[in-house]
Amino acid sequence: MNKKQLTLKLSAIAVSILLASCGGGGGGYYGSNDSSGNTSGGNGQTPITAVNVGNISLTDSNGNVATTITNQGVTAQVVVKDGSGKAISGAVVTFTGDNMTFGTSNATALTNADGVASISILPTNATVTGVYALSATASYNNVTSAATTRNLVFSKQDIALTNMVAASTSLESGGSTLVSLVTQDSKGNYQNNIAVNFTADCGSFSNGSVTSSNQGNVATTYYAFDSKGNLCDGNQKIIATTTTGASNTTSVSIAQAVATSVVYTTKDSVQLGINTSGSSSSGQIEFTVYSNGTVLKNQNITLSLEKAPTDLSFISLGNRTAQTVKSDSSGKVTVTLYPGNIPGPVEIKATLPNGLSALSKNVTVTTGRATQNSFSLSASKQSLQTDKDGDTATVTAMLADRNSNSVPDGTVVNFVAEGGKIDGSCKTVDGQCSVTLRTQNPRPANGRVTVLAYAEGDKSYLDQDGDGVYTPISAGGVDTLVSNIGNFFRDDNENAIYDSNNGEFLYKRVTTPYTTDTCAASSIDQPNIPYTCDDQLATTLRKQMIFSFASDTPTFVANSGINGDIVKDNFVFQLFGNSMLTVPMPSGTSISVSVKDNTDANNLSCSAEIISGNNPVPSVMNLMTPSTFSNSSITRYAVQLKGCDTGDNILVTVTAPNKTTTFRFTR
Repeated sequence: MNKKQLTLKLSAIAVSILLASCGGGGGGYYGSNDSSGNTSGGNGQTPITAVNVGNISLTDSNGNVATTITNQGVTAQVVVKDGSGKAISGAVVTFTGDNMTFGTSNATALTNADGVASISILPTNATVTGVYALSATASYNNVTSAATTRNLVFSKQDIALTNMVAASTSLESGGSTLVSLVTQDSKGNYQNNIAVNFTADCGSFSNGSVTSSNQGNVATTYYAFDSKGNLCDGNQKIIATTTTGASNTTSVSIAQAVATSVVYTTKDSVQLGINTSGSSSSGQIEFTVYSNGTVLKNQNITLSLEKAPTDLSFISLGNRTAQTVKSDSSGKVTVTLYPGNIPGPVEIKATLPNGLSALSKNVTVTTGRATQNSFSLSASKQSLQTDKDGDTATVTAMLADRNSNSVPDGTVVNFVAEGGKIDGSCKTVDGQCSVTLRTQNPRPANGRVTVLAYAEGDKSYLDQDGDGVYTPISAGGVDTLVSNIGNFFRDDNENAIYDSNNGEFLYKRVTTPYTTDTCAASSIDQPNIPYTCDDQLATTLRKQMIFSFASDTPTFVANSGINGDIVKDNFVFQLFGNSMLTVPMPSGTSISVSVKDNTDANNLSCSAEIISGNNPVPSVMNLMTPSTFSNSSITRYAVQLKGCDTGDNILVTVTAPNKTTTFRFTR
């Protein structure tokens, strides 16, 4: 035998020894090799063609064979084998059954080396009784067994709640104590996994539902106040129950809570409208009673009127005397205030029996209805450019009551306009609101646009008897109206008379004229129609304002010192925004004057200066009337020349918002 043959023979012997050491040719559980040479995929394992699940066995927590299932639960066990009876390790066993909660989230278990799989089972509902089917199937290497099934008898176990005690049966107000008990069956055996619920007529718990464990022990903490923080007092029964109907009780005695403070708890300032304001006829404020920081119900509080107008009442309409009331379940005392017609600050005092007290803050009767003499209009500018659409002015209405206090927020002011476009209404905040007037069609021929604002309110009157209430002479009083107003209109032609033929906007409060005229005279800012006024206080307020829709192209009018294109050392002229001479130039238009000295030989230096006139054209001005505006000083400018001689040039330049125009003159 040569050396090469000897080496090959020794290698073969070594491989045989190695295979023998790996278990070749031996028996055992599924997954071992035999010597038959029948392998699967070259891995040495015998292919599985059948998976069998043995009978399901049940044991209790003590390892004893169980025949029924109670709330204590059982352990289910099966053995999985192959077709030849060998145990299969690593098979997945799936358990199914109604009213059963399994020990794993997907109700599966893996077989061990002996082919055994086990899983714990608890009743999903401990009150259910009867027979339910438990099934188990096994799966290994894509081979699944037939299901093995056995019936389980569910029995309701008699549970008793025993040894229920409170660690302390006497509690201070707002105190706490530990409450404990034990769950047992009818034979006195400890029972775990029993859900126990705790309730009380008054109070709360650290955990209202506790599951028994560790020899049936259950414990929770009772607090002598409810979930809203309300304090409990007196005898309180604590009740423990289970879903199976078992129950037990214990009691604690809670000391009476003592009020330690009263606090004014209305967060915002309270402004009440007078009784005739048209706003709410009452308001409310709030105090809260506390015991060491916890709200306290059912406590006596004495409310008194410390400071208020003489016609304000509180608690109930017409009452001004001190009253004792009780705090509600939230420890709160709500006080209703009923304002009269006299404004002024209000101060309510809340006093506890022990003398502790609190005062209301920032409460006042201030706001009444708008009055005619406190109604005004203003504008960001009064003369708008009419040569284009979209030039705007902000129109602001301001209103106050007869005591010059702000009217209620949300008071509506309506607007109508003779030309252009205006917002229809606005709502007041702090007594004022604004709308926008915009240039567009229609454009009145004379360039003058009447804007009328109106709102519900009261006429102005003299309170002759000082009672804060308007009582006319016809009702036995002595109060008189200052400026009586009735129906009104938008005065488009500015003659202070309603002209139906012009289609002027008309607002009627009275449909049939009175025989006696008590109306104040109509005017541009307060239009009024005769024989439509009564002696009542309520009315529709009105305020009117004139605006100009002016061209950027000026109309030049020579007044003095000008003859054609020749001017003197002092000359005066006017500038208008239309050829009818009814409107000024647009607000913001500026005017300047310059010179060109054409006479150098005279050794004079020619200069010019505007010595009077509104430059630039103001934002707000008196537009007078269409027939008188041509004499308005708003349009007039005076120029003074110095050192100018015959032949020198004088330039007047008008710079409107969108156009510049120059007028040339000669000295």
